[in-house]
Amino acid sequence: MKRANTFSLIKMFYPYLRKVPLNFLFFALFKFRNERPHWFNNEIRINSCFPIYPSKSFDRFVDILINNQRKPHTIDLAITSNCPYSCPHCSYGKRIKKELSTNEILNLIKDIKDLGTAILGITGGEPMLRPDLEEVISAASPELTTIVYTTGYKFDKKRAEKLCKAGIGWIIVGLESTDNKIQDEIRGKKGSLQNAINAINICKETGIYTGINTIGTRKRINNGELEEIYNLAYTLDVGEMRINFPTPTGNWGGQTDNILKKDELEYLKEFHIRKNKSRSGPIVTCLSYLESENLIGCNSGYQCLFIDSSGEVCPCDLTPLSFGNIKDKPLEEIWMGMEKYFPRPRLNCLMREISPQIKSDTFPINPNESKKLIPQINKNSPLPGIHKKLKK
Repeated sequence: MKRANTFSLIKMFYPYLRKVPLNFLFFALFKFRNERPHWFNNEIRINSCFPIYPSKSFDRFVDILINNQRKPHTIDLAITSNCPYSCPHCSYGKRIKKELSTNEILNLIKDIKDLGTAILGITGGEPMLRPDLEEVISAASPELTTIVYTTGYKFDKKRAEKLCKAGIGWIIVGLESTDNKIQDEIRGKKGSLQNAINAINICKETGIYTGINTIGTRKRINNGELEEIYNLAYTLDVGEMRINFPTPTGNWGGQTDNILKKDELEYLKEFHIRKNKSRSGPIVTCLSYLESENLIGCNSGYQCLFIDSSGEVCPCDLTPLSFGNIKDKPLEEIWMGMEKYFPRPRLNCLMREISPQIKSDTFPINPNESKKLIPQINKNSPLPGIHKKLKK
């Protein structure tokens, strides 16, 4: 980590220095050497797992983190189940095709703020299909940093300007290949790669912080495609490349052979570290690194939450287990009821552990069945690295 980046981090966390254990400070500085904080429009960005600094959302996020609270600092919300594409890996696949109304979403945003949440990820389906997207983003400000995950479908300068005016924090565009033919085969529609590239260029022109998202599959690791996607991101001059690890959920439900082996996960971690040590190019946010047992672990249902387009509340966007619907119960009541099953963070991804037991072809699984699938965890179970250091 460059000296300028170190100063940026000190500036960000200085107000909180007296509130955290000394051993945590040394641990955090040691781990942050693998990140590359940077400036964009007079704001500091670490990566898309952190809110923008300075902001109210950053204050909320750090408060949850340093006090080790069971609060959802990040909530992902699918505002639509519709999408023009038919990707075989879609994590939203096999879900009920229903949508909340604008008023229901706006009321939900209030409830999300009341929980103390800091980051609102807006996903789908394809969020750009919702004509009220800008209204949702505007309602989230200033307490929530908003991140929109999109394919870039039907994205133009006028839409970008509206999103920018609404106060969007991030746009992350999905890329599955650098080859037009391969990308179109995955998306199931022609022109999908150019749509994504056009959206990225328009966002940059408009002044919206932009990243790309892809899945670090076994194939992409072995054939060098992951490097090719990074090189394209470099050429497009995006701020960040976010890499998910394949999970047997959605359209991949039951396909446990997609789960990466230990050496493959290690490759993704090394990719994260290697790229972030560079002085230029997009930063890399590899979830297999950040969510490893040495860092934050699995926070599904503990400090993260997912709400689908029909209002079903799940531990995370990759765990299709419902614990209730916001149309039937207040969000806070559902969240509090989940504490029995998610009293603390786990060392490793919950979905990687329980996916072989999930046999359903329709998601999410109802609350009664969902509760049976959650492995018991007690107060003496091991904690991930950051949570362990913060324990007082």
